[in-house]
Amino acid sequence: MERRRAPMGKRFMSDPSEIFDLLGVEPGVLTINAVQISSWGGEVQLDCTYESRAFQLVFEDCRSIQWDVRGHPDERDTRADVIGLLLGEEEHHESAIVVTDTFELVILYGEMLLIKAW
Repeated sequence: MERRRAPMGKRFMSDPSEIFDLLGVEPGVLTINAVQISSWGGEVQLDCTYESRAFQLVFEDCRSIQWDVRGHPDERDTRADVIGLLLGEEEHHESAIVVTDTFELVILYGEMLLIKAW
């Protein structure tokens, strides 16, 4: 299992392809299978898949979480298709923004981990 910290560095704008670079893959289909919020909102874990390969994004030391539901989600849905994903910047400089077909999530965080077993 690989645990990788997001690279630090000042960015003026998040890059939508950054997640694929961190995964070491070509751009493709991303889905979110679960969102877990723990430590009273201090940590957010996204259980994701890329082309059916599982990985996790863990946002730690969260200062702000905004969750908006899009449309009328079907309770039978077991995943959300990612429409856009901007990772933002650590140390609470720029929020991560996750947009799916069922929700939008904005997270202001201190550190992000990418965990994958492939």
